[in-house]
Amino acid sequence: MNINKIKVMKKIVYLHGLESESGGTKVSFLATKGAVYAPSMDYKTLDLDEFIYTLGMPDLIIGSSMGGYVADIIGSRLGVDVLLFNPALHSRRIDPEYEYYGNTYKRTIVLGTEDDIVDPKLTKLMWSVHGNMAIHDEIEGMGHRTPLDVFINMYNKHA
Repeated sequence: MNINKIKVMKKIVYLHGLESESGGTKVSFLATKGAVYAPSMDYKTLDLDEFIYTLGMPDLIIGSSMGGYVADIIGSRLGVDVLLFNPALHSRRIDPEYEYYGNTYKRTIVLGTEDDIVDPKLTKLMWSVHGNMAIHDEIEGMGHRTPLDVFINMYNKHA
C-alpha cells in the first residue's frame, strides 16, 4: 500500500438548532465530505465540558442557531475552526452560561438578512463592538432556516 495515497477523512461535527433534529439532508451532504458526528442535542441540559470531552478533536464544527452558539464556544475552547449559520449569540430563548476560552480559531459566520429569530443587525453590531469578529456572508432574503443549496455553497466556500 502506498502511504502517500492514504486519504485522511475530515472529522466534522454538526450541531443543529434548538428545536431542530439531528440528521437530515445537511448531515447527508456532510457525510460526503468526511466523518460526521451529528448528535441529537438537548441544549437545556447540556453538560458542555462533558460533551467537549467526548468529541475528541474535530477538524471543523458547524452549527446552526443555538448549535452555532455552542459550536462557537467549543471552537474557542479547542482552537477548532467553526462555520456558523445564524448563530444565537444573543436573543436566545434559553441562556446557558458558557465561557469562551479565547483560543485562536477561524470563525466564519453566515447570516440571513431576513432572519426574524436571531436579529442579523444585532449580530453585526455585536461583532463591530468586539472588533475581532467579522461577518463573512450575508444571504439576501434568507430567513432563520438555511436552505440546503446555501448550506452547500457556504461549506464549499469556507470549509
